[in-house]
Amino acid sequence: MINSDKLEKVVAEYKKYFPSHWEDEKYKWEAIRYFQDNWDIKAENFGEMFKKATDKTFNLLVSGYAYPRGMILEFAKADDTATRNMFINLFDENADLTQRIETFINTAEEIRSKYDNGTWKKHYQNTNSVSTYLWLMYPDKYYIYKYELYKAVSDELDDTYTPKRNGSVQNMIDGFKMYDEICGVLKADNDIRHMLHETVTDKCYSDPELKSYY
Repeated sequence: MINSDKLEKVVAEYKKYFPSHWEDEKYKWEAIRYFQDNWDIKAENFGEMFKKATDKTFNLLVSGYAYPRGMILEFAKADDTATRNMFINLFDENADLTQRIETFINTAEEIRSKYDNGTWKKHYQNTNSVSTYLWLMYPDKYYIYKYELYKAVSDELDDTYTPKRNGSVQNMIDGFKMYDEICGVLKADNDIRHMLHETVTDKCYSDPELKSYY
């Protein structure tokens, strides 16, 4: 549970922040829309399709020290079918979420080990990158998860659950629960809804469930 009084103050400050920072943030909404328009799990060349569908993700799937998108592209070159199946299984909403994520990460390691060309020291498929894939595919249900941000928000809002820096899937799921609490407040705020509705362009995902603020 989070401190509702503190959240109210944070939301009030966010309303002031949002208009002047929209240009810096809108790529997230554009990334979803572009992904949704270009994702085709049955594409003849999975790697090329994945490359195009994730072309607007920018720093969401790459950072100064991690290259999850780049490694998926390398995996697809080495074994297109196995890489495609990773995503088929990850996006199967009929299966247990924890199992899907753990299987995805474990399979990434198996492919890395099997096809390592001497430079594949890491596969970079962790809870952050996997949550991003899920968010792109199901933007009305999932969030981008980053431990550092989850911990900062948890501390700011006095969340009764203390995140652990262990990279576990359970930690990510607990983060989703906290974001669900916040999302419930945002969805009830007509100002937030109006602000987004008036701002998004036709290149953006409309985000009816307000999951992309995090």
